[in-house]
Amino acid sequence: MVWSVRCSVLRAPAAVVVTVAACLLALLVGCTGPTAPPQDTDSGPSPQRTIDSFVTDWRAGRTHDAAQLTTEPDAAALLMRTVATDLKATKLAITTGRVTRSATDQATVTATMTWSLPVVGTWSYRVPWTWQRTDTDQGSAWRLDFTPAVVHPDLGPQQTLVVRTTPTTPGTIVDRNDVELIAPVRVYSVVVLVNKVSDLGDTASRIAAQVKRFDKTITAASITAGVQQARADGHDSYTVINLRDADFAAVQAKLGAVQGVSLPSTMRDLPPTRNFARELLEQAVPVANTLAKGTPGWRIASVDTAGDELETLDEKPPKPGPKVTLTLDIATQEAAEAALAPIKEPAVLVAIQPSTGEILAVAQNAPADSQGPIALTGQYPPGSTFKIITATAAVDHGLVRPDTEVPCPGEWTLDNRTIHNEGFDLGTVTVTTAFAHSCNTTFARLASELPDDALPKAATQYGVGLDFDIKGIITLTGKILDAGSILDRAENGFGQGTDLVTPFSEALMAATAATGNMPVPVLIRGTKTTVDHPAPARSTAARSDIRAFMRAVVTDGTARQLQDAGTVYAKTGTAEYVNDKGDIQAHAWTVGFRGDIAFAALIVGGNDSKRTNAILDTFLKALPPK
Repeated sequence: MVWSVRCSVLRAPAAVVVTVAACLLALLVGCTGPTAPPQDTDSGPSPQRTIDSFVTDWRAGRTHDAAQLTTEPDAAALLMRTVATDLKATKLAITTGRVTRSATDQATVTATMTWSLPVVGTWSYRVPWTWQRTDTDQGSAWRLDFTPAVVHPDLGPQQTLVVRTTPTTPGTIVDRNDVELIAPVRVYSVVVLVNKVSDLGDTASRIAAQVKRFDKTITAASITAGVQQARADGHDSYTVINLRDADFAAVQAKLGAVQGVSLPSTMRDLPPTRNFARELLEQAVPVANTLAKGTPGWRIASVDTAGDELETLDEKPPKPGPKVTLTLDIATQEAAEAALAPIKEPAVLVAIQPSTGEILAVAQNAPADSQGPIALTGQYPPGSTFKIITATAAVDHGLVRPDTEVPCPGEWTLDNRTIHNEGFDLGTVTVTTAFAHSCNTTFARLASELPDDALPKAATQYGVGLDFDIKGIITLTGKILDAGSILDRAENGFGQGTDLVTPFSEALMAATAATGNMPVPVLIRGTKTTVDHPAPARSTAARSDIRAFMRAVVTDGTARQLQDAGTVYAKTGTAEYVNDKGDIQAHAWTVGFRGDIAFAALIVGGNDSKRTNAILDTFLKALPPK
């Protein structure tokens, strides 16, 4: 059969654009069942139809069919499949330009090849194709003069194309002062080789004697149990502890002399100290690492059959990761941790910069760490620190100003519920004095005179009850419910009703008192914190009056311990609760601010706010004076 086509049908546009989208599998395996190639019988037919067919077949992944339109079908099919595989291509687009007839039996056209490649994205280049008109049994036909240069102009025999990535370097994670928070540190492991120990009791005792100074939970018994469990599980070793350089140097000689002990080392990315902001960094570092990622570079090269690179055809250098700044201040964090260290109960301290909302420190002692990130999400009754909110509502509703005289009896009864002060009766005093001495009866009575929703609304001015989405950490702020009765509202008024807060929200409350309006908290600079609804603006009277009240707490009230720690504004509180044994205990709180640092300290079951005052006294004196 002779395939013939009228010349008028062969007229084609000057350029044919074919966009190719083929799955990788199709590119790799091609398709079977080729159709009859187009034929030309006239003396001067255009090769455009053949070029179109070639491009269409390649586009569809029919590499076998496309190869039949070349002068070397087997070699062409193999190379097209190999290059697609080695490039890991997911898509190919081809654009052909104007066909030029240089002779009756020869034509040239320039093709633009655009590959879609992992890491690279799209990669384009131009390649000249030469077509020859040949005679076949079925008539005249056009064939692509095949060489490896048909696929890429710089590709030679026995070569293919590959993409190779160039590693990048991540950015650093620093504190607000540009000091590295996470940096490479050499760590030494104290490892017991299970099968090398002949006297486990002696080995365990000698190890415990050296390392218990670093971790009080490590004992000879715990080491013995760990080794025995490792042996039972079929393990060859048991790691007792990991130590940094300075700590290891102090015990290296004696540990090295213990039978069955190995002391390997490795480099790890770690914070400044062993327990530095542990609960916060466990959340923040993975987020910061993602932000600090760089962009890998790449190069496309021709390679020989051994995979050795011959020529780089295109490349893009790697882009190092950006520096990520956490708003923490290392000195502030370490001062907070040092102040908490002597406390045996769970204790936390949160510090925020009022002017910016930047989180300066989130510190917990070891007993608190064992309960999780309670500084950020632990919810507790606020006790008398809630009088900041009650006083705000009272000022906003015109019930009091700083010099308003109010009764402060030793006890006050409402609906058969007697509310007590902590062993004092001040008589009639200014509301400033009642606030400074934390008069429960005064603020219970004021709360009883407020509308049902007054306290929840005042609380939102300080961020209490709002839901923040802070990049790098999860926080809770507590909840303040509308009172179901006057008695409920009275008890809420001095923090012993259904009110719940967190150390984080207490620090935010103090920061709000410092500046007048609630700052938006943030941990990672350059990220945006969102909130379910904005905090309402505070009244001018509340702004000035609350500062006056909180200053009086330090000069003449329950936080006199802080008088020599600078110009401090504060509020103390104890919040009673029934423990697991049925005994009545109390959480101890102190919140406040000095200059541009706001803080909240909590001892869970601490019973007396003098103890949180002492924590803050130590903390503030360790910082530059203000």
